[in-house]
Amino acid sequence: METPRPSGQSPRQKLAGLLERGADASFESARDSIRAAQLLSASSHRMLEGNFAPALMSLVQMNKDIASSLLRCVRGDGRLRDAASDAWGRLRAGLRYERLVASYGQELFGSARFPGERVLVEDEFLRLSYIPPAEGVPAAPLTVFHAGGGIPYSDRIFRLLPETNFFDRFRERGIGLYAMELRGDRHALDYSGLTLEKLIDSIERMSTVAFEHNDRNKMVLEGYCGHGMQAIAYAAAKPADAEAKFLALATFVAPIDGTECKELGELTMLLPQAWVDASQVLWRLLGGYVPGDTMRSGLDLSLKTMFHKTPFGYFMAGWSQKDLAKIDSLAALSPSQRRDLAGAYWISPDNANRFPIPVGLARYATSLFRRGIAKDGTIGFEYQGKPLSLRAIVDGTKLPVVGFYGGRDVMVPDRTAFVLMSLFGERYRHVVHPLAGHISYVLSPRMWNPADARGLKPNPIDVLLSLARQARFGRRARGAAKA
Repeated sequence: METPRPSGQSPRQKLAGLLERGADASFESARDSIRAAQLLSASSHRMLEGNFAPALMSLVQMNKDIASSLLRCVRGDGRLRDAASDAWGRLRAGLRYERLVASYGQELFGSARFPGERVLVEDEFLRLSYIPPAEGVPAAPLTVFHAGGGIPYSDRIFRLLPETNFFDRFRERGIGLYAMELRGDRHALDYSGLTLEKLIDSIERMSTVAFEHNDRNKMVLEGYCGHGMQAIAYAAAKPADAEAKFLALATFVAPIDGTECKELGELTMLLPQAWVDASQVLWRLLGGYVPGDTMRSGLDLSLKTMFHKTPFGYFMAGWSQKDLAKIDSLAALSPSQRRDLAGAYWISPDNANRFPIPVGLARYATSLFRRGIAKDGTIGFEYQGKPLSLRAIVDGTKLPVVGFYGGRDVMVPDRTAFVLMSLFGERYRHVVHPLAGHISYVLSPRMWNPADARGLKPNPIDVLLSLARQARFGRRARGAAKA
């Protein structure tokens, strides 16, 4: 007869379990202490490189500029009066630069609007606009769905200026766009409740509106930078929906596996997990946003760009552009001055505070930079209680994927997308433009001109048109096979 086993754990097993949990906690605490020390060291180095050193170099540059003007007088190439005028112009431009950014820069930033543009639908946080192709341009057999929403400094960057923006690059090639964008800034709209789940649901609903408006013709799903991973999350959560409405997925400079973004993600990786968890709880209690200044200072520290946002940094930006001393109206700005002031406002502390990041989206981004993408495609995040994985796109759709990256992008190197190569195989096309940086696709309209010798090769529009042709050929072939 078999002796019955006692239920539960023995005292010895309970003691072992207690000791194991204690050891794990002790080891994790030791690891967090080491990470904290590393974080302090890395932050100090970046503060030196991104703030103190540029400030000292700027003082040297100021003295050099003044000395150069005086030496021209000594050589007889100028008069002392000219040197004094040059110094006064630089000084005045430096003193007023920050005010110009806050006034003209703010007015210019995100000001691009397009003929025939109209809003199709809005929800709690987002709006969908249709932007038709440019007039007089032959219509292309392609339509793009721009999956926008919440990113640092706002998605208005894609409408930077009427003459410099992202959407015109498609319009001028006969391509219409459906632009999903945040409805307003923090002062106009409380979007603290915008989570990844709600963003995925919005992409589903708004792309359905766009699909019907587009006569049920499939579109290209496009996401830029952080929007790229948000678009991928939608396709992973709803592969059947994505397959029904889209013919391809395109990302621009998207941090797919954030652990490969060393410059941008190193400090995030060094944060002790307890700090991350406590911060997210605190931010949720304080309003549901990661404060704009917190996000901005973290990015500036990682990228060593703190100096440019300081009063002295603004002064030096004006000092180097003495013509700004004479500007007395928005109309008096040159094209380069318009772009400079609008771009400076985009990355300014004021604009960062207007567009803080909802904690729900920040959690997703933090996960990508701290844990990355597993080799099997697991993203490490959930939608409605189910894990998200790139395998759902691979197995549940036939969508080809293309990733565009800039060879000079220090924020998001192209290796972040290598995981897509291994998972999608021949369905993934990896395009690196050697002369492009992180935001060049927005700031450099000339680079999109197929006739320009220094333009993007291959041209992103040509790549997307090729995908559209392949999709149509594939549909015809499948139809013929069925017949």
